[in-house]
Amino acid sequence: MFECLLCSKKIDVRPNLLLLLTGYVPVRDRLCDACWQTFKEIGPSFCPGCGRTEKKKRYCLDCRKWQKRGMAMIENRALYQYNEEMKDYMARYKFIGDYRLAPIFAGKMRKVIRRRVKEEKIDLILPIPLSEERIAQRGFNQVDAFLPVFAKKVDLLAVKASHKVDQSSKSRSERLRTKQPFELKEGMKEEVSGKHVLLVDDVYTTGRTLYHAAQLLRQAGARKVSSQTLAR
Repeated sequence: MFECLLCSKKIDVRPNLLLLLTGYVPVRDRLCDACWQTFKEIGPSFCPGCGRTEKKKRYCLDCRKWQKRGMAMIENRALYQYNEEMKDYMARYKFIGDYRLAPIFAGKMRKVIRRRVKEEKIDLILPIPLSEERIAQRGFNQVDAFLPVFAKKVDLLAVKASHKVDQSSKSRSERLRTKQPFELKEGMKEEVSGKHVLLVDDVYTTGRTLYHAAQLLRQAGARKVSSQTLAR
C-alpha cells in the first residue's frame, strides 16, 4: 500500500517481481486516479505560437501582441493546461522543493523532446537557467528532470547578477516589463551560430522569459529558436 504523492490517499499497488526486488513503483501508480484526472492535457487545437489551448489552431491574442512588437514566434509546445491543480503541483515541486514529484511528468517531457529533436532537426537543448541564489535556495533546477539523457545540453546562458527577483513574485504587467535578465556566457557565440536551439522551461505564462532568452540567442547567430514547456 502506497500513498498518492499529492493528496496522500492510499493506493493499492499490486505486488510484482520488480516491486519486490527493487521497490520501484511505476510513475502511473505514484498518484491516485482522482489526482491524475485533474491535469488537463492540451489537445490538437492550440495556438501555434505559445501552445495554449484554443478553439481553432491560430495565433492567440498574446502571440499577436508579440508579433506587433516585432518578435519572431518561438513555436512553444506544452503538454498540459496551467490550471489550479498544475499550479499546486508546481508550487510543491518547484518552490517547496519536493523532488519526489520530479518523475511525475518527466517521462512525457523527455519523450516529446526526443521527438521534436528528431522531427525538427534541433541541434542544442537549453534549459532556462536559474540564478546562483535560486539554485542555492532550491537545490536543483526543476527543468533538468525533463531533459532526455542523450540531450546535448550546453550551458550557454547565465542570469545577470542584477536580476535576482524571481518571475513568480511579479504581476503579469511587471513580468512583461522585465528587462533582459540573461547574458551569453563568454566563448559561447560560436556554439550558437547557425544552430536550432530548443529552450525548455516548466511553465509558459506571459512568455517574457522565453522571448528574452530567444532574442539573445538569435542575436548570437542562432538559426532558429523554439521552446517546450510542461504547461501553458
